[in-house]
Amino acid sequence: MRLSLVRWLRPALQVCMMCGRQILSMAHVGHVKHPEPAAVLKQHLCENCCTAIPWIAKPVCMICGRPEACPDCLRRAGRSVIFSRCAIRYDDRMKYLLALYKYRGSEKLERLMASMLAFSFERICSDLTGGNGQPHFHLVTSVPLAKQRLMERGFNQAERMAAIMAEWYGLPYRQTLIRNRHTGKQSLKTRQKRLADLKGTFSASLDLGSMHFLSASSRGPVRILLADDIYTTGSTLNECASTLRNALCAAYHLPKERVEIYGLVWARS
Repeated sequence: MRLSLVRWLRPALQVCMMCGRQILSMAHVGHVKHPEPAAVLKQHLCENCCTAIPWIAKPVCMICGRPEACPDCLRRAGRSVIFSRCAIRYDDRMKYLLALYKYRGSEKLERLMASMLAFSFERICSDLTGGNGQPHFHLVTSVPLAKQRLMERGFNQAERMAAIMAEWYGLPYRQTLIRNRHTGKQSLKTRQKRLADLKGTFSASLDLGSMHFLSASSRGPVRILLADDIYTTGSTLNECASTLRNALCAAYHLPKERVEIYGLVWARS
């Protein structure tokens, strides 16, 4: 009876969401600075799994955030994203983690995924300010799913991660785009095929008239964070950014250079 009472009173040990082992002590988290996402990482990952996360701490390509040189960025014409930052490399462990969340509906992983996305946001802030604080962003939004995919899955993983992250950092989140059709996996297509398929895929869905902070009379850049789960070639992110920027410029009579869109991405393939 005494042993049963001790078990009942003792707090249940947390289980690592990646390896399934019990977390005996809190992991050291050095990459994410904000206390809320850092606490999520500590509470839900063991020391080994937290250490094994393939963080992209030093991107080589300063346009897409890739940890190696990137030929795609060098030859892309008409870039609509100022730059992107990705939290992690898309290795086998991260593929498995995303698959659990994305395809098996493991929603308990949402806050963990968002806490990793927080590293991307902090990198964007650091690169914009030189490490001195958080610059002002008007809005966080995300790449939308096609209606068919949304019905099959029940949620948009990029939207969920971005909305949680935005709340932590005190930023407004709105879904501003719709996907008019499903285009299939872009990574399986040639560069020209990707670009052709994406034309007209997205359109703006936000109530532009309600976004009074974007008036032409206000000063300074309009800064928007555009979130996605995986950056493969950047074609989808760039097409979304182009669609959103054109819609905002048309509605508020803004020059294109005033609208700055930054890619906020969970993983870089």
